[in-house]
Amino acid sequence: MNNQEKISFKEIVLRKVIIILNFVKNPDNKLTRSYDSIKNLSAILTFYLIHLFLLILWVTIIFIISIDLDSPPAVKIREMMSPLNFMLYALIVGPLLEESTLRLSLVFKPIYLSISILLLSYILISRLGYGVGHLDIEEHLWVRIITSVLIAVFTYFISKRYSTNFSSFWDANFRWIYYFSIIIFALLHLDFTELTLSKFLFFPLLTFPQVVSAIMSGYIRIKYGFIYACLFHGMNNILPALSNL
Repeated sequence: MNNQEKISFKEIVLRKVIIILNFVKNPDNKLTRSYDSIKNLSAILTFYLIHLFLLILWVTIIFIISIDLDSPPAVKIREMMSPLNFMLYALIVGPLLEESTLRLSLVFKPIYLSISILLLSYILISRLGYGVGHLDIEEHLWVRIITSVLIAVFTYFISKRYSTNFSSFWDANFRWIYYFSIIIFALLHLDFTELTLSKFLFFPLLTFPQVVSAIMSGYIRIKYGFIYACLFHGMNNILPALSNL
């Protein structure tokens, strides 16, 4: 690889970083959608490399200041599954569910919103109502599912009935909807049963990888589409998943 190619790659990376920073400052749900699959995949790979670099930097800082992290969610999920099922969940099922929960409805449609509400309701009811994880099938599973479905059905018919109003609200308040999706994504990756005062004070640092991932995934969802957001999420899970096999 000659010097010109190296400079070109650096320029591409810098351009992507600037794009993300500008999007965070001024989130826009009306970006022109890119449908060139080759360019889209290249962009996703670039975002992944940026995220990977920031993740390595974060791990280094955590190691230097010796913060005691919670048990990663992957560790707890791994204990419930065989290696093959764990990898399928980490790389495909998990990203699909999490992106459906928090990024699918960044583009407003009644069906998108109801799916997101269904999954988010199930997670919150499981955690806050019964103190269990969303993969727990022992503790009042059908109550959690039925309640979530009823909430989602209600959301669908209301948002369908007042679709114009909801769409206008999305356009006018997309900035806060986008920020909300980032914060909730970070919070869902914390184990509050292990939360101490020191961890609370270091909350921004502890959730840094999730915040960066959510920032990029939100942009990818709007610019390239939902499938690319899932792909990006799955790529981010590769190394954590392999480290927990």
